[in-house]
Amino acid sequence: MKITPKGGGEAELTVQSEKKVGSSRQQKEPASKASGESSSVQISPQARKLQQIAELARKGDELRAEKVKALKEQIDGGNYNVGSADVAKSIVRNEVARVLEKKPTKS
Repeated sequence: MKITPKGGGEAELTVQSEKKVGSSRQQKEPASKASGESSSVQISPQARKLQQIAELARKGDELRAEKVKALKEQIDGGNYNVGSADVAKSIVRNEVARVLEKKPTKS
């Protein structure tokens, strides 16, 4: 199987089948598969975008794991320092979010 990018955000998927040799059962295959011809499939721009989003999500998970590992190493080594302003911002942000979640919405 081969995927080749084309212009305009599209990709072409080429599949080439191989005939099984030495099989005890004889299976009937369409003429295109038996002759080893290749088939093409067009991937829509929307599907291509979904592939890109999935790839970004995988990379994001890897980046997050690297950040967590670096923070753990800093904590274990005694080098992790957080400024008081950063702590205060985080406390305020969390409290504002908590208060906003409890407020009933007006219909």
